[in-house]
Amino acid sequence: MALAGRRFDLLVVGGGVYGAIAAWDATLRGLSVAVVDRGDFGSGTSFNSAKTIHGGVRALQSGNAVALRRFARERRALARAVPHLVRPMPFVIPTYRGVSRSRSLLRLYFAVAERLAREDSEMAGPSGRLPSSRMLSREECLERNPLIDPRGVNGGVEWFECQMYNSDRVHFSFIASAAEAGAVAVNYVEASELVARGSVVAAVRAIDRLTGESFEIQTRVVLNAAGPWAPELGARLAPNTRGRLCGLLSKAMNLVIASPLPGDHAVAGPVGGRFLFVAPWRGCAIVGTSHDRHEGGADLLRLERHEIDAFIDSVNVAFPGLSLGVTDIRLVHRGLLPASPHGDGVRLETRSVVADHRRDGIHGLISMLGVRYTTARDTARRAIDLAVEQLERNANPCRTDVTPLVGGDMADSGAFLHAATAASGRGVSSAARRRLALTYGTRYSLVLDKLVRSEEERKVLGRGCAVTVGEVRHAVREEMAVRLSDVLLRRTEAGSAGYPGDAAVASAARVVGAELAWSSRRMETEIADLRAAYQVPG
Repeated sequence: MALAGRRFDLLVVGGGVYGAIAAWDATLRGLSVAVVDRGDFGSGTSFNSAKTIHGGVRALQSGNAVALRRFARERRALARAVPHLVRPMPFVIPTYRGVSRSRSLLRLYFAVAERLAREDSEMAGPSGRLPSSRMLSREECLERNPLIDPRGVNGGVEWFECQMYNSDRVHFSFIASAAEAGAVAVNYVEASELVARGSVVAAVRAIDRLTGESFEIQTRVVLNAAGPWAPELGARLAPNTRGRLCGLLSKAMNLVIASPLPGDHAVAGPVGGRFLFVAPWRGCAIVGTSHDRHEGGADLLRLERHEIDAFIDSVNVAFPGLSLGVTDIRLVHRGLLPASPHGDGVRLETRSVVADHRRDGIHGLISMLGVRYTTARDTARRAIDLAVEQLERNANPCRTDVTPLVGGDMADSGAFLHAATAASGRGVSSAARRRLALTYGTRYSLVLDKLVRSEEERKVLGRGCAVTVGEVRHAVREEMAVRLSDVLLRRTEAGSAGYPGDAAVASAARVVGAELAWSSRRMETEIADLRAAYQVPG
């Protein structure tokens, strides 16, 4: 195994978005890096994403101009890193009489936000920068947002954020970029125990969860980036640590539903003193986000039917024109995030945590627990700054804000997509070429060439599922997919917006099974596990 027989400068434990970016950052700085995850990369909390990259307008509600600038800066960095996967999207929020949701106050909010973040609003692509916000009349607001209760609405605001075409591909781009730059990335490997010489980290004992094999990973620094498992992992790796990461977790939920929207705007609806959002996304829509107190450890994450029903009720209060029912749900995204008590419920923490465990008497152990997808790069930078300090060596400065990821090396995403889809024929349609370009960026030709050469590779998985056999094989051979769910939920877009159908699942299982020599029993298990990901609790 590539993890054994060498000593790394840094071992990142946890391949969620925070760990993936940290591995990419450290590799760019010249460190020797390994990153492992107990499951597939991005299969935990990072899978629960509303797909929105925020500019930090909400930070102004608390008067935090510094946080707003940080959000806007990180939005720009991500849009530049993977311009084919991150694109501007308009949002509409209604205004009402009174103070907190009034036209005058929201006009002021957005004017101040745009002035503070002006230099961070530049995007790669034909637009050059995000369009400015504008005030809407009552008629314009309700035309764009027909799902809300019109009573009391006296206007609205339109502004722009960014949306990820495929957040799982964004996430995997960090893993792939780190690996291409020299990092060793291995999924389904669980860190079990810290090996120290006195108070200095020497290695981590790990278990291959696919084979059961135990082994050691030699490293000088360990970055605990295990997301909601980080507090438990930190206590297991170093029992003397004081558990300074978080004391409470929020159970977050987003719903993927059939699209009810007439246009391309994300829309807001009020409920219980806050706004919920419905955003169009790849032919469907995402509704979010709910937050409920979670009891117990991260392994105990379960969604109960009453929690889903309660969220549906809240959604229908915010958007009475939606009339959402449980049968409208295509996929439930869930994850655990650090939170603090708030009344009878919980409130998300506002800042991610980077903990230096030298304070706990252990040199070479750092823990990181993040809150927002948008600011993951900045938090990872802080963690790698600390790792470089603990290694006591010179290293390159952080360059993740200016370095494109694998597939993202393009000056103009619009021109790239136009060129990629202009050609057709040889069995691959313009629509298929566009989808491949959006998914793989400038590396799309690696898959396209296979489809052009082989009719077998061009076969779609099933009716209503445009993903091809060639994409499935590419996920297994080139992108570390070893489970059916890795392929259909995260490497390809086949199942990320809902169950792709029995025919597509069976077809994909046959391809993956042939690649990995699965038995018929293993194939049945993989299909059952994949279906379970779409089941709503009864």
